Amino acid sequence: MNIYELSDEEKAIVQKHRKLKEEGKEEERLFWEIEYPKYSFERKVMYWLADIHRGMRCQGEATADEYSKFSPVWYEYVKSKDNNFDSVFAEVVPKLGMDFDWQEYHKRIRKYV
Repeated sequence: MNIYELSDEEKAIVQKHRKLKEEGKEEERLFWEIEYPKYSFERKVMYWLADIHRGMRCQGEATADEYSKFSPVWYEYVKSKDNNFDSVFAEVVPKLGMDFDWQEYHKRIRKYV
C-alpha cells in the first residue's frame, strides 16, 4: 500500500464527511430560501443578534479585535440573505449590550479599491 493511499475505512470516513457537508449545504439553502423569509422582523432581529453577538465575542477572544467579524465580503453575504439587513442591524446594535462603534463598522464593511 502506498502511504498516500487511503484504507477502505479512511475512504468511508472521507465519503461520510462529504455527504454530511453536502447535507449541511442543503439545510443552509433551505433555511435561507424557505424558513428565514417567513421570520417576522423581530425574529430576524433576534436571529442576527445571536449571530453578531457570538461572532464579535469569538473574534474578540481570538484576535483581540471584535470588529474583525465585519468585512466587505461579510456585508455582501448578509445583504444577499436579507436585502433589509441594514434596518434589521440598526435594531440589533442597541441590544448588543455594548457601545457599538458605528464608524469602525462602516470602515470595515466599506470596499477598498
